Amino acid sequence: MPRFEKSLTKQRVPEGCVIHSFRHSMRDRLREVQCPADMIDQIGGWSTGGIGQGYGEGYSLNQKWEWLLRISLQPLNLD
Repeated sequence: MPRFEKSLTKQRVPEGCVIHSFRHSMRDRLREVQCPADMIDQIGGWSTGGIGQGYGEGYSLNQKWEWLLRISLQPLNLD
């Protein structure tokens, strides 16, 4: 078990959760604050189907941080 996942067992994390579960939760939480889909893909490291999505530098770190702040202010439900 990777070190990060081992540390989760000391916290209140539901049984069977792995790091991949957090990727899904991140996507759901970003959707909840109406984050644009292409921004969600960049934050989560997912590739998109459109050829045009690969052009340019993408969103800046500051723009990504603004969306992460929006979800960090929301209460986290671990149930």
